[in-house]
Amino acid sequence: MTRNYSDDDFAETLEGMAQRLTQLEEPWMVFGGAAVALHGIDCGPIKDIDVVLPHRAALRLSAMFSWKNHADERSDRFRSDVLLRPDLGPVPVELLGGFQVRGKSGWVAVDCSETQGIQVGAQRVFVPSLERLANIFRLCGREKDIRRAKLIERR
Repeated sequence: MTRNYSDDDFAETLEGMAQRLTQLEEPWMVFGGAAVALHGIDCGPIKDIDVVLPHRAALRLSAMFSWKNHADERSDRFRSDVLLRPDLGPVPVELLGGFQVRGKSGWVAVDCSETQGIQVGAQRVFVPSLERLANIFRLCGREKDIRRAKLIERR
């Protein structure tokens, strides 16, 4: 069963997450449906918050907060060196360290470049520019990703 989260749940989780990630002084960014929503585009209910960050930053977080690494090699489309699923509020969060997507010519690293900060409560949350976000969705290539890229392009 998929749960629909309120705007308050979303903001609470984003604030708690940003507070911890800011301690790292490393780049990070929200992507996926949560990033689309942060840009003010309605793409349907937010089911979770996906965050990309450098491999070393994810390892530091894991050590700092004793968060278990759930990374595995089961996906033929996506992989990350570190996958953390910390409890940071009502909305589930996945922190992806060293995130890569399999493109037509092999694995492509998704880094934290071309971001902008959006204020959520007392914290800054970083998201890719709309153009970069659409490019990431096209790279991911799933039906929902293509739909999200088209929503961005129509804006």
